[in-house]
Amino acid sequence: MLSALSICSTTPLRSRGRRPAIALGTLVALGISAAGLAAEPVRPDLTLKLQGLLKKEMIQVEQAMQAVYSAIVQGRHAMVAEKGQSIHDSFILEQALTDEDRQELKAAVPPEFLQMDAYLHELSASLAEAGRAEDTSRQVDIFGRMTESCVACHSTYVTDRFEGLEASDVPAEWGLAPETSGDSPEG
Repeated sequence: MLSALSICSTTPLRSRGRRPAIALGTLVALGISAAGLAAEPVRPDLTLKLQGLLKKEMIQVEQAMQAVYSAIVQGRHAMVAEKGQSIHDSFILEQALTDEDRQELKAAVPPEFLQMDAYLHELSASLAEAGRAEDTSRQVDIFGRMTESCVACHSTYVTDRFEGLEASDVPAEWGLAPETSGDSPEG
């Protein structure tokens, strides 16, 4: 998402079965973006510059997620690591933002939006590590949680662009880092 926002589920994908993971991956591979909790869209409150940077980042994240899905199902671990790292490194708050832009962003979006973005990027770092470790099971789990994060954020903060997610019944834990349960993005 915004590169400083992120999301994830505390329930491992393994416990929900592989078919849902494949279905989620297929949706991402087909270019369907989503999210979800039900707040006000943040885009109208962003400057044109911030809107443009966020849109650019989201396109890059979506393209990388599509490549990750293909790489996972083909066992191309190095590609999973590379694309996971590229998602992690795409934080717009770490790129083209001036101090004034950062202040405007923080004033325009709720803290939960930034938390969701940060969690997505945390997950993507874990995905890169799972790729380097050639751990396919962990890659599938983390990719599923990343997808949940995208769906949670879009259904909460981008319903003006993704109307199909406006009334989505997205689990409350999607898009949120695990609390003090000791869980980590690495499962």
